[in-house]
Amino acid sequence: MAKEIVLSNGQMFINFDNHLNMCDFYYPYIGKYNHLNGNKNGIAVKVNDKFSWIGKDWEINFRYEKLSLVSIIEAINTDLGVKIIFKDIIHKKENILLKTIDIINLNPNPTDFHIYFYHNFNINESNIGNTAYYHPKLNGLIHYKDDTYIFISSENEFNYTTSKSSHSEGSWQSIENNHLERRKIIQGEVDSAMEFHYQIKENKNFNYYIITGESYNKISELNFKVKKLSVENMINESDMYWRAWVSEKSDISPSIDINLISLYYRSLLIVRSHIDKNGAIIAGNDTDIYEFNKDHYSYMWPRDGAFTAISLIYAGYSDSVKNFFRFCDRYISNDGFMLHKYTPDGNVGSSWHPWCDDDNNLQLSIQEDETALIIVAMYRYYQESKDIEFISEMYDRLVVLASDFLVEYRDEDTKLPLASYDLWEERRGVLTYTCATVYSALKSASKLAKLMGDNIRALKYQEASYEVQQAILNNLYDVEVKRFVRMLYQDRDGIWQKDLTIESSLAIISEMEVLESNDERVVSTMEQIIDKLWIPTEVGGIARYEGDYYHQVDTNLVGNPWIVTTLWIANWYIETNQIEKAMNLLKWAESKKSQAGLLAEQFNPHTNEPISIIPLTWSHSSFCYTIQKLNRKLKSVPDLFW
Repeated sequence: MAKEIVLSNGQMFINFDNHLNMCDFYYPYIGKYNHLNGNKNGIAVKVNDKFSWIGKDWEINFRYEKLSLVSIIEAINTDLGVKIIFKDIIHKKENILLKTIDIINLNPNPTDFHIYFYHNFNINESNIGNTAYYHPKLNGLIHYKDDTYIFISSENEFNYTTSKSSHSEGSWQSIENNHLERRKIIQGEVDSAMEFHYQIKENKNFNYYIITGESYNKISELNFKVKKLSVENMINESDMYWRAWVSEKSDISPSIDINLISLYYRSLLIVRSHIDKNGAIIAGNDTDIYEFNKDHYSYMWPRDGAFTAISLIYAGYSDSVKNFFRFCDRYISNDGFMLHKYTPDGNVGSSWHPWCDDDNNLQLSIQEDETALIIVAMYRYYQESKDIEFISEMYDRLVVLASDFLVEYRDEDTKLPLASYDLWEERRGVLTYTCATVYSALKSASKLAKLMGDNIRALKYQEASYEVQQAILNNLYDVEVKRFVRMLYQDRDGIWQKDLTIESSLAIISEMEVLESNDERVVSTMEQIIDKLWIPTEVGGIARYEGDYYHQVDTNLVGNPWIVTTLWIANWYIETNQIEKAMNLLKWAESKKSQAGLLAEQFNPHTNEPISIIPLTWSHSSFCYTIQKLNRKLKSVPDLFW
């Protein structure tokens, strides 16, 4: 099911799908652990003698409050004669999902109304050894295992039960039978349910909340806080926090379309919701991707993180990314490179990049751009913040280790970086895109070293950056096809060959300042990317590269359109003052958003349906970056668009 609502506070993260099921529940990290792990916590309604699980038979509308992470979901069932409005937010600081529910009776007569909340947690991603029980002192249901406690309650009266959980029995069955047995405790593979029962003439309001914590004492403490402050007040204070967070940096030019501005602010909040309190910027939390490769996107890819950090820096949120750099500082290898990806607690994530070649010789299982882009982002942090103290904090380990590695990890003859895996994680070679990021990183490192008074390294990095730049121009531009090649690779005989596949990531050559955006080599490359990779259907958009097979829909097309790749073209349009074309691509991206404003990774080129993960942090951060790039251009040349 497509995700429609994401809620987060940096430690607790929840997804709701388009049938209003809670389908992902992460704690204590954004992306780890998922205490649903493929299960769904649904909601059912019984009005008089008619029963229905909220889902396909309902009209469900999703949105967020403006400039906030408060979600508003309206569920209507005309057969039952009821409209339900759910308002949800995770508290800004405490790990509490806060929910208010408004029941509106659409029937001409008073109704007998029941609403049921079903809970099927696999705590710490396992259904073994769970316990669910009712606690009379706290007046709520507790699911727990080890140091993870989930507490469910309300300020209103309710009925409850716990049960063994399976396909043939469970609390879901008690819900459908309209009889919660008030079973007090159960262990093993368990579930539970909570029921609210009202006689409704016109409407009724009540609330519901879920607390997470590391112990019984913690959930007891937080429950006392809810009772003292009230659910409604805690929702309001969290709502005001996010409004203030967004409004503090509100400086977008009024000449930009209001719909683009609206998605920009929504994207900032979506990006912020994927940043773990310890600094990991998570690519995306969506367990539907399990079906593809028995894995997920709940990792921090240093590349995605660096691009996202840059977008937040340019939007004025430099403080929000400090912990990201600290995360990289902690976990960069002693040899100076970042690995493929990381779990939010800093462990190395799963990978499919081998550590040896076909002859069992050692090769680094890395994507070198992931190391380089951290340094690019670090210098851009300084450009915007002028925070020399933080640069000093990061310099001796993160900057020096990474930059020295980038200098050394090069071919002695060509001066190009040695082979590594591409940004799409599919092939190994010397990629133009990767080389461009290395050039930009070394150039940035030289400036950072100079700031620190480290003149010897500043000169070393400067000379290396110049060598890489010249090597790119001498070896990776093909004069016959009049564009940069995707990469150089060694064939079976050890001979270096050019891969001439047209590749969207070549669009960042000017972004990394290898050449000016209007250089004829850049222009020719960009024109061929646009010509060959634009999807020739009504959906439109730019594919990753010719013959892209990832989630392929139509073998007659070059691939599926991606938000990130399409906005790379928009960035170049902005650099070359083609503002109207850039606006059109931003509007293209905006048209791809879900009801509540979420952007997927890619889209079906025929149906426009989201494919792969939704939301993807990189898609939202790319939208923010392009809006800021446009905003700065319009402010520097205010009459350019007109």
